[in-house]
Amino acid sequence: MKRCLAALLALCALLSLCACGAAAPETDGGTFSLDILDTGKSDCIIVCMDGVTVVNDAADEDDFDSICAALERRGVQRIDYLVLSHYDKDHIGSAAALVRAYPVGQILGPDYEEDSMYLTLLKRAAEERNTPFLRLTENYTVKTENGSFTLDPPDIDYGDDNNNSLVTTVTWRETSFLLLGDAKKNRLNEFLDAALDSYELIKLPHHGDSNKPLLKLIAQTTPRYAAATVSPAEEIEDKLLAALAAAGTEVFRTDGGTVSAEWTGKGFTIIQTK
Repeated sequence: MKRCLAALLALCALLSLCACGAAAPETDGGTFSLDILDTGKSDCIIVCMDGVTVVNDAADEDDFDSICAALERRGVQRIDYLVLSHYDKDHIGSAAALVRAYPVGQILGPDYEEDSMYLTLLKRAAEERNTPFLRLTENYTVKTENGSFTLDPPDIDYGDDNNNSLVTTVTWRETSFLLLGDAKKNRLNEFLDAALDSYELIKLPHHGDSNKPLLKLIAQTTPRYAAATVSPAEEIEDKLLAALAAAGTEVFRTDGGTVSAEWTGKGFTIIQTK
């Protein structure tokens, strides 16, 4: 009996040593996707990274079904952060409906007021669902296992919705994406000093409009890709296209389909799907 017990203990010890010496399976370091939706002249960007879902802007009121379909394609059942760059209707139109349709962990937006039916509806939905709505006056960063996103609010209230835009920087595995809301000249001038050295992709502000600070930002950061949220009737301004070409930036228009950045396990791929 003692011999059998000794043999059994020896076998367990051997198996333990083998397990300790075995190489751990390789992983791809987490999951990441960023979808700039095809919603015409409006903005909605869905970021999924390391199990955290961020919806950056909520497009127009009639884009709700498209947003829900995009969330379903990504298997999203909960929105951890609903980020609103500013309170124009083409950025918050579906926000109240999203808060009612999904569990939302937190709403984040800039600290200014607007006489807007859509903002009123959002506040009401947030109160009904007990969803915190934080108005930002300083940078706000959320970290995930492999990345982070940082919201940069304006230093002052410019008295203009677009210039009051939050700027969102999404960083994952040392690669960064810049979402500019509808930031115009004043806001972009303010942001230039905070910009990173480079970006994989910039979501262009205000549907392809151009201004000097934006041209400077592109020359300064030389993004690999840029996306403009436009309808078929709109044109990206020539000066902006020229600056993007000079920076070697490939340009996408969302009227050609949703623009997606995905982590493949080895690097990023940028695709457009109708």
